Amino acid sequence: MATSGTYSVQYSRDDLVTAAHYKLGVIADGQTLNTTQLTRGTMALNMSLALLRAKGMPLWERNSYTFSTTSTVSSYDIGTGKTFNTPYPLKLLQCYRTDTGTRIDMDVESDYNFNQLPINSTGIPLKITYQPKVNYGTLRLWPTPDTTAASSTFTIVYQQPFQYFVNSTDTADFPEEWYLPLVYRTAVVLAPEWGIPLGDRNMLIGEAEKYTDEALSMGSEDASLFIQPYTQQGWGESMKG
Repeated sequence: MATSGTYSVQYSRDDLVTAAHYKLGVIADGQTLNTTQLTRGTMALNMSLALLRAKGMPLWERNSYTFSTTSTVSSYDIGTGKTFNTPYPLKLLQCYRTDTGTRIDMDVESDYNFNQLPINSTGIPLKITYQPKVNYGTLRLWPTPDTTAASSTFTIVYQQPFQYFVNSTDTADFPEEWYLPLVYRTAVVLAPEWGIPLGDRNMLIGEAEKYTDEALSMGSEDASLFIQPYTQQGWGESMKG
């Protein structure tokens, strides 16, 4: 048995765009795309990639960022060139505080719940909320950090954005199982521009979703799920009688 010993394969931006055009049947063997076709194909590829943000929280794009607080400052912008200079979070998954070698989990709150918290509170932050914006986001802490919070560091775990294709030799910011989904989803976006009949387009959509679902099955973490009731103050009283 002679195996290759190769465990990874990489395809460039132009490889993927060309493969998408082959799926459409608009180029033949040996033909190459012209500059305009490559430009439009790259746009379709990046649009397809951007839409995949809505598909969940892929493990390979999880990142962490550790920061310190400034006394009396409860709101911090995060993103390239912002106060916290790092690729901005799409979704905030976890936050914990580290103090004298001990990690203390913090509550990640929705904006609605965060806005119900008492105002003018200061101390060591216990809760955090995140508001994603366009190409950056805003982290808010409660209570507002005071001087005692300076002895702690805070770490967020989050989903960072996918890297887009810019140059012809760029490879995908995705594991290899995502090549087929990227090719077919790009072909779906390009199909109307090439006048592909609706029936054929529907077939491409079906293939794209099939391969996307298969790739997504590899992107979830193997972990236990714990479910417990959430009790609000006074809820039990309202149920009596």
